Amino acid sequence: MMATTAESPGHGENHWDNAGQGMHGTTPVDAPSSTRAADRFAARSDRNTNESTPPMMDDDHYWDLFPDTLTAADLSKILSVGRPAVLARLKSGIIPGHLIVGSWVIFKAEVRAWLDSNSNQAPAGPPADVDVLAGYADELNYRDLMAIMGKTKRTIYSWLADGEIPGFHVGNRWIIHKTQLREKLRQTSNQQVSEEK
Repeated sequence: MMATTAESPGHGENHWDNAGQGMHGTTPVDAPSSTRAADRFAARSDRNTNESTPPMMDDDHYWDLFPDTLTAADLSKILSVGRPAVLARLKSGIIPGHLIVGSWVIFKAEVRAWLDSNSNQAPAGPPADVDVLAGYADELNYRDLMAIMGKTKRTIYSWLADGEIPGFHVGNRWIIHKTQLREKLRQTSNQQVSEEK
């Protein structure tokens, strides 16, 4: 009769899997996983424990786990590199991003297009053009900017008040034209720097 636990190759030895999810030999094979959804792609039990397993980049379900605007920590998980490496690659223009007042704004759609263009299964060429503002109206408000930029109300209001983001202060509210915001994103893109090199 088959045992209900995964037996380790050595007698009584326990081996951690490559995602630190548990020890082989002590975890029931059919037990439900208590890991977060983002970690379920991190390791498979049939892989060598020393082998690094990248996330499944072509899986829409995997990408749905992340917000439309990514943080450096999100990118660190997606690319399986440390935060300092992510920031260095953003600064050098390897990873697409937008630097606004010393803060990185990273759009998931642009990162996906960049990864697709670097796939060994894709035809050679630059990343596909992505319009992160396509689903928004021509006139935006601060809530739209919070959703687009992934920043707090305080940060958005500060950027508007300082003129870092173009807008019109009408009465007690801000109005932002999508065409002007699109131009601001073009100007702050780190891809402008990499194209000049």
